[in-house]
Amino acid sequence: MDTTGPPDRRTTSLLAAVAGLADTAAADVAADDLLRRLVEVAVAHLDVDGAGVVAAAPEGLRLVHVSDEGTGAPEALQQQLAEGPCQDAALFGVEVVVDDLRDPVQTAWPAYVETALAAGWASVVAAPLLCGGQLWGVLDLYRRTPGTWRESELHWVRVLAHLASSYLALAADRDAARRAREDLRHASTHDALTGLPNRVLLFDRLAHALSVARRRGRAVAVLFVDLDRFKAVNDTFGHAAGDRVLATVAARMGAELRDGDTLARLSGDEFVVVCDDLPATDADGRRRDVAAVLTRLRCALGRPVRLGDVDVVVSASTGVAHSTPDSTAEELLAEADGAMYRVKHPTRNPPPSSGSLRDLERQLARALPEGRLRLHHQPITDAAGTICAVEALLRWEHPTRGLLPAAEFVDLAEHSGMVVAFGHWVVEQACAHLARWRSRYGPAAPRTVYVNVSARELADPDLGHVLHDALHRHGLVPADLGLEVLESSFIDPLVLPGLHDLQRRGHPLSIDDFGTGYSSLARLVDLPVRMAKVDKSLVAGIADDARRRALLDAVVTVAAGLDLHVVAEGVESAGQAATLLAAGCDYLQGYHCGAPATAEELDVRFC
Repeated sequence: MDTTGPPDRRTTSLLAAVAGLADTAAADVAADDLLRRLVEVAVAHLDVDGAGVVAAAPEGLRLVHVSDEGTGAPEALQQQLAEGPCQDAALFGVEVVVDDLRDPVQTAWPAYVETALAAGWASVVAAPLLCGGQLWGVLDLYRRTPGTWRESELHWVRVLAHLASSYLALAADRDAARRAREDLRHASTHDALTGLPNRVLLFDRLAHALSVARRRGRAVAVLFVDLDRFKAVNDTFGHAAGDRVLATVAARMGAELRDGDTLARLSGDEFVVVCDDLPATDADGRRRDVAAVLTRLRCALGRPVRLGDVDVVVSASTGVAHSTPDSTAEELLAEADGAMYRVKHPTRNPPPSSGSLRDLERQLARALPEGRLRLHHQPITDAAGTICAVEALLRWEHPTRGLLPAAEFVDLAEHSGMVVAFGHWVVEQACAHLARWRSRYGPAAPRTVYVNVSARELADPDLGHVLHDALHRHGLVPADLGLEVLESSFIDPLVLPGLHDLQRRGHPLSIDDFGTGYSSLARLVDLPVRMAKVDKSLVAGIADDARRRALLDAVVTVAAGLDLHVVAEGVESAGQAATLLAAGCDYLQGYHCGAPATAEELDVRFC
């Protein structure tokens, strides 16, 4: 090509086209937009009748743009069949020139040639877009008449292809730099494991929510969620498993929040929820909104996370703080943290030996899969000594320590989340035992079997289904399966609604260890229970202690007025039994009435 004289009109037009393509690239457009502009420039300034362009992608070539409908058919067919001049240009990294598509010597793609000829095309050039040894795409140029592509024409095709590929490489570098900046910005404000906002972004969002609340006369609530004994999960199953649990729990909690609420990970096992746009003057309405969020979060935590062949349920202690017009982000978070600590602290005791505790937890995690759980039953008798009910008591056949009572491991099961799976097993076994007794001994069998349920189990969304399915399998009804809840569990706000639901289903309910802590006699009015079990600490020395006798009299009087039955626990002697029955207790339980025993060992009591 002669470049010594002044440029001709076509050269001037092509130079203007090249400048226009450069301007497009400088405008920070997307790669596909740049490829579309390449097609427009080629059709407008080269001696061609049509054009198409494809982009290189991990899965193969991807059609981006065609100049007209007639170009679309052969271009689409190339992508479908993965053959044609475009595919060869990409595969070999060379320019493919076909002067005449009707010449079989120049072509090797019969289906493509047939489609191109049918669309009116007679000649094609496929130019690879190469830069830095990388393929970015292919530009296809079509003519309706056959003929030789002159070197000067191919020169400008190469110029456009080279510029376009250079601009695509620059755009890719620019996008990579932008993504790196965005990733860095995201990493500075988000937790790497869960993707949740971190402490920095939490304080920013909380401060903004408080500012908006002040302007609009609304309120903000902060929920400080601390997972219970999560370190034990890491110690027992490993940090990788612990990370899976954290990520799963975070995703489940996030899915339960309202639109606009924020869930952040503050530190290892601490999460914070910011509930904004709450009513400032309607305290009851605000608490109801927060209680609904709490309930959904508890349900989310109630679903077990599968780790190998063990289901892990991580419980949590949650503190709530409500904003005032003067609250700052730091003050509100500190208040919620303090509320969480007050919830968590009374029920958390430091282990005597962290090493032995970890060993015990690892062994306990294997108890259910290895069939080491046992179920014993203790009789509950009436005044005549007849067994009218039994309490199901969980035991663990430890590999080296022998049979362990629940008191030695149930707290560990509660804190590590295993208690839910254990509870399901107890329900199944208790129903099976009662059904067998009914089948063998008829009316002599106990009327009811009581199982203990914790606050953690009452928050389990599957509890109702588990109870229903177990009863159905063994031909029982809800009245046959009673549920006992420790008096101390009523500090958890989810217990009372759970009890009402169970009572509506027809299960007889009992307060265990009544008189030892949270409840008062007046509290009995609010509880949907049929029985109140007097704790053995009140029964001990009842015959000689006037204060214990006075308290027992008060419990019996109130229970009679509420149509409740009273069960005295820890009855060890005939003298105690006589005193308790004379005081008005309806039923007795303790070693005097019968020691805990296996289902088979109790058979002799029903014969």
